[in-house]
Amino acid sequence: MYDFTKCKLCGEPTAEVKYRLKQMSLYACSTCDFHYIDALDDYPANQPEVVLLNENHRKFIESKLPQNRIQLQKNLQFIRTKTEVAGGHCLDIGSGAGVFPALLQDAGAEVEGIEPQQVFREFGREKYQLSLKSELIDSPFWQEGYQEVFDVVTLWDTLEHVNFPVTTLQGAQRVLKPGGYLFLDTPSRDSFFYRASEWSYRWSGGNKPLLLNTLYSPKPFRHKQLFTRKQLWALLEDCGFADIEQSSLHRSGQKLVIACRKKTC
Repeated sequence: MYDFTKCKLCGEPTAEVKYRLKQMSLYACSTCDFHYIDALDDYPANQPEVVLLNENHRKFIESKLPQNRIQLQKNLQFIRTKTEVAGGHCLDIGSGAGVFPALLQDAGAEVEGIEPQQVFREFGREKYQLSLKSELIDSPFWQEGYQEVFDVVTLWDTLEHVNFPVTTLQGAQRVLKPGGYLFLDTPSRDSFFYRASEWSYRWSGGNKPLLLNTLYSPKPFRHKQLFTRKQLWALLEDCGFADIEQSSLHRSGQKLVIACRKKTC
């Protein structure tokens, strides 16, 4: 059982409950001010898979694809402002239903993808003929078999969902070639909505935590932590990335959309 008083960002035992929310507590670290909830996902290993994808799943996922595709096409455009996609070896972490790996394949890339939710893996296999992996980026599967292999690694709407974001970014850094690119987006804790959510909680004495409850959830594969720009920049630097840059194509103040490169020495 993880001790949530140990900050998931800086590692110091200086985190305390700041907000008590619906079915969860939101911790804040007094050392680095990182915010995260007291929930972790369980990823059972070596479990035999049974077919989970049904018609209701298909209809729900298909209904989300058009909007997802629009956003992911913009993300692909962002990548192309930094590096060539065709002929590159790319890893997409948190592939969901497989839209982005499919876009990368159509653009001429060799693609691997990670998706822990079996229903999405099945959908990606059925619709896009993808073989998405269930193994997480910090597992021996990737860390022992794919050292310095990829030209590009992407994490679209993923870092806020993982159990341990530091471990995730360290794992991503190791599988990148020196000079390779990491691209990610994640909700910004600097946003007006987040500040308003905290204000609403404090103003109501904790009786109106509804806004914060829309940002975090203890349910599987939901938001566990959110970063400020300063925190994310510092973490990327600590993990061995340089040339960190915010996208000029993405104008939303709700998200951090970032490109950076693995240091060459």
